[in-house]
Amino acid sequence: MPQVCPTIFSSSPFAPATVVPLSLETHSLRLFLASASPRRAQLLQTLGVPFTLAAVAFDEPPPNADDHAAPALYVERLAHAKAAHCDAASCDIEVPISNPTDALSNPTDALILAADTIVWHGGRILGKPRDEEHAREMLRCLRGQTHQVFTGVCLRRGAEYHVAHQMTIVQFTRVSDDWIARYVATGEPMDKAGAYAAQGRGALLIERIEGDFWNVVGLPLATLGRLLETVGAPIEMWWGQSSQ
Repeated sequence: MPQVCPTIFSSSPFAPATVVPLSLETHSLRLFLASASPRRAQLLQTLGVPFTLAAVAFDEPPPNADDHAAPALYVERLAHAKAAHCDAASCDIEVPISNPTDALSNPTDALILAADTIVWHGGRILGKPRDEEHAREMLRCLRGQTHQVFTGVCLRRGAEYHVAHQMTIVQFTRVSDDWIARYVATGEPMDKAGAYAAQGRGALLIERIEGDFWNVVGLPLATLGRLLETVGAPIEMWWGQSSQ
């Protein structure tokens, strides 16, 4: 069964962070999305949560043998690392989606959201394909098989890190080599974990899903909602705030 396994990282290893609920009318938090993924941005827009794009320059380390054996810990660690790398100096901050703000210079007013998604199959982590041949190879491996999609999500407020992951089981149908070649030629698989987009043409590959569909897209929304509640800023608190 799919599980959500929250993990709390705090600046103090001895005492958990104290969460103080915020006033619906007066809270001054601003949300920064530390991701260049247009899919995650679109999902936040769908939720009605105002945010600022703050893409972080971060080189993901390739998974080692321990990572392949523990994919949930791997995506949690990468999400944590992306959030840790996002600050006023290292993030490429854009403002077309929400109000301009300098909240990153005041960490207590900034909530930084980071995430990382991978496909896990046959005891191996599959990230984004290196090139078209690698994408075709991934899809030939996954066709007709069941795999798991893991996404790690991290919310950072100052030195406090709140991290969780979600797992979804995906069953692929069988497709031909020609179908795979034509799909890869569209370009859609090239920036996707496992070389497919569940919200695009790649939906034709999916025979069955067990768990959170949005996790497969790249951001498990129910998990995000629970993390926002953990820091005292539930999603409904953001509704009604102005956006640009």
